[in-house]
Amino acid sequence: MDANLTDDEKLAEVKKWWGENGGSIITGVVLGLAVLFGGKAWFAYQERNAETASNIYTTLMTAMEGGNNQVVTERAGMLLSDYSGTPYAALAALALARINIEAGELAAATSHLQWVIDNSDSDLMRDTARLRMARVMMAMDNNDGALALLDQAAPGTPFDPLYTEVRGDIAFARGDQAAANSAYQEALAATASDAPGRHLLQLKYDSTVVAAVATVEESE
Repeated sequence: MDANLTDDEKLAEVKKWWGENGGSIITGVVLGLAVLFGGKAWFAYQERNAETASNIYTTLMTAMEGGNNQVVTERAGMLLSDYSGTPYAALAALALARINIEAGELAAATSHLQWVIDNSDSDLMRDTARLRMARVMMAMDNNDGALALLDQAAPGTPFDPLYTEVRGDIAFARGDQAAANSAYQEALAATASDAPGRHLLQLKYDSTVVAAVATVEESE
């Protein structure tokens, strides 16, 4: 602004400038405040949502420990329908799959496990569901489907030895004990000595050693 202007002229210039730019400034401030407070409201909503989902899941787990499958099913349904964007929804689906498996409802179990694979943001959840689903598919005599499911898993995860063990189980079920032995041996090499399930894996391996040796001798 020109320093030689009189006070009245300066005031006139300010009024003119404000008339030309004031609307856009106010709009910018209003939008800025809307983003600020809207963002805060969104995060507050997300926090309340997660807390509610957590409380529902706690009730679900208490019911599961008490063997009340009806309550488990009801709470799981709430989480899947109203809180599907939270990690508790995947946990609820895994809980439903467990109930289905115990009841022999294997097709329903695969449906819930597939939901986890398709919707969870957690690699751990997806790998857990994939492993359980492969075993369920084996129980349904769908070994080809189980192998195809395992092939979808990304390599280099902590689940690799478990997936390899399942491949051994499938080979064993098909009567290929040499292939089963090889898979079990690979799984054992990648499994910690104190890992849960290692003892059973060792027994599986030991049970196929004789068959593997016989296969090698036949080929010589």
